[in-house]
Amino acid sequence: MTRGAILPILWKFALPLMLGGLFQDLYSIADMTIAGHTLGDHALAAISATGAVIMMMNYAAMGFNLGNSILMSNAFGEGNMDKTRKAFCVMIELALAYSVVMTTVFLSLLGALMQTVNTPAELFADSRTYAIVIISGLTCNMAYNLFAGAFRALGNSKMPLYLLIFSSFLNIILDYTLIVVFRLGVAGAAFATIFSQLISAALSAFFFFKKFPEMRIRKEDLKGNGAMAKDMFMVGISVAITNSIFAIGAVAIQGAINSLGSDTIIAQSSCSKILAFAAIPSMNIANTVSTFAAQNFGAKQYDRITKGLGVSMCMTFAINLLTFTVIFIFGDDLVRLITNTKNENVVHMAQTMLNIECAFIWAQTAVMGFRMCIQSLKRKIIPMCGTAVELVIRCFFAFILTPVIGFKAIALAEPTSWLISGAVMVVSYFIIIRKLKKEAAEQLPAAS
Repeated sequence: MTRGAILPILWKFALPLMLGGLFQDLYSIADMTIAGHTLGDHALAAISATGAVIMMMNYAAMGFNLGNSILMSNAFGEGNMDKTRKAFCVMIELALAYSVVMTTVFLSLLGALMQTVNTPAELFADSRTYAIVIISGLTCNMAYNLFAGAFRALGNSKMPLYLLIFSSFLNIILDYTLIVVFRLGVAGAAFATIFSQLISAALSAFFFFKKFPEMRIRKEDLKGNGAMAKDMFMVGISVAITNSIFAIGAVAIQGAINSLGSDTIIAQSSCSKILAFAAIPSMNIANTVSTFAAQNFGAKQYDRITKGLGVSMCMTFAINLLTFTVIFIFGDDLVRLITNTKNENVVHMAQTMLNIECAFIWAQTAVMGFRMCIQSLKRKIIPMCGTAVELVIRCFFAFILTPVIGFKAIALAEPTSWLISGAVMVVSYFIIIRKLKKEAAEQLPAAS
């Protein structure tokens, strides 16, 4: 990624990621669709009621892996395979420790978290069952994302896609088998997700070491990694915290949603599933920019980073426009397809939220792209500050405006947070890149 025409490089890398994102969202959409069509609105609401809690755990885990893979990309961009292999070794150690700690934490706090998001009493038992299974399988989730991140750090985005496609179809088969055939209810949906992730992680490990035999860990790779482990942990935990702050805002919104009743829970959840598909280009092109920026940061090619970021924004904005058009026209049909609901109030609320949020999806694109790029430049504090701004805005809408204007506050919370946080990220990026270029220019006379 440090040489050649930027657009073809980004598109070639991003396309498998976007397809992968499409299939990854099938994990959750399959749970919701099959549960809605076979178990009814109660099970659908139960799975959705703890969605923000599960998202907080998963976003933090993904952020931790992503932060660690950034340093692996830096080492690969430097052309140092020994350092790259050591970085991968440290990634494994940190991921294992993180999984154990966070599984324990979330299981211990689950009851309190469910009360925090105002889980309705009639949904509490089924929601808790679903959440316990998903949380207990965090290690499977971490293992898959670790190897997917390692593949991408080495410039390979196709293999994670192939494995994810397989795993997604497996998840759908298991969903149907465990929910319909074995009648395990919401627990069946959760077990299907965990088993699919476990198999995907095992296959990822097998193919990673087969494709990159030079990455097989040696005894010497386990020694003298203290400084690297500290550095990787700090970057990883900063990205995890950034994602967690974002997810805490989602928890606040979830609490406000749950207080408005089951119709609102189902409407928002179906809307979030559709918006997750709409955000696939934004998220995965941002991940592409992260790898691109990390490798070029290692190679000290700062102008190329800015060019790559600009190209990626143009790509994503064009796709965002197409996405908005499709959802504006077919949004209500998509809601009915996903939920199988006959409740027109649910459909109306979901369509309203879709129209508002999709109109500002370009702002979400800017937030993701610039924030990921800043993180790849080893800046830890600014992304956290930007996400903290989003948290404050979401909490304001959840706690102050929702009691006053109801569901409209839920629909406006995300776009408002994107606009303000996006402005912070854009300004911060150009300040950082100008400083890096100035430092590089000052080092040239000294080197000569």
